[in-house]
Amino acid sequence: MFCITEDQTRNALSIRSAAEIVMATYRGIAEGTVTASTPSLLQITSEPFRLGAKGAVLNHLGIAGVRLISRAAPRLMLWSLQSGEPLALIDESHAYRFRTGVSGAVCARYLLPTGSEPNVAIIGAGPIAFQLALAVNELVEPASMRVVASSVDSAERFAREAQEAGVNVVPQNSVADAVRDADLVITITSANEVLVRIEDLAPGAVVLSMGGGQEVDHKVWAACSQRFVDDLGYALHQGDAAAWIKAGLFDELSFAASLTGTVAALAADQVTAHLNDTGLSMAIVQGTTALDVALGHAIYLQVEGQQ
Repeated sequence: MFCITEDQTRNALSIRSAAEIVMATYRGIAEGTVTASTPSLLQITSEPFRLGAKGAVLNHLGIAGVRLISRAAPRLMLWSLQSGEPLALIDESHAYRFRTGVSGAVCARYLLPTGSEPNVAIIGAGPIAFQLALAVNELVEPASMRVVASSVDSAERFAREAQEAGVNVVPQNSVADAVRDADLVITITSANEVLVRIEDLAPGAVVLSMGGGQEVDHKVWAACSQRFVDDLGYALHQGDAAAWIKAGLFDELSFAASLTGTVAALAADQVTAHLNDTGLSMAIVQGTTALDVALGHAIYLQVEGQQ
């Protein structure tokens, strides 16, 4: 069994090659060749360590995997479906952030008009937000990108680091300033408060909710002409949907009934995103473990080939 370090995962895959794997895996979910564990999440502990496990089977690749969730030391285990033997234990410290960034950009592409050059607002300035900025810059090709953080200093630091990586990001003083006239709004924070309000959004904006707590006013979801999730089971556990349900604004059945479809259905053309100038669109993207497993398998094959 290979033990793959964080350093070995860095630069193992390009953003574009990872995006192809992400899109193929989403299609596999819709077509039934990729299945998630039941339940979607096995929660072992909550704070402060947030330990848990999420698994997936990728039949077309002959592998199964499980994310060993840990705030301090996340790992991914891969097994062969042919032999049942473990293939690799992968340090996910970087790979998880990279996957989140790429999958967010892929979801944005599904919901944005083809060939558009959107104005993008990223709310959050942590390591995952940085990977998002890199992926959105390459896959979405925005006309502009703005960032807002819990402090102006954090937003300015983020912009400097993005500039060093060849991505132009403009820091903003407030969420309202950042999302004004934005075609794509992405939330990826550790907050648990309403940050995005419907009155601040431009007509026709696409909103991606990716943080672990509440970030978006439920009125935004209610006003959308189309609504998607990547993993319904996990979305009911954390993020905006979980917060709305806890507050009594939805129950699980009414939330599920409000959906237009899943990101996987979009990828497989089983449902079509209706793009227009006025209707809001929103996707809650909490993380699909099958994507981590697929990207981890690609990293494993690369490391195996090198040795």
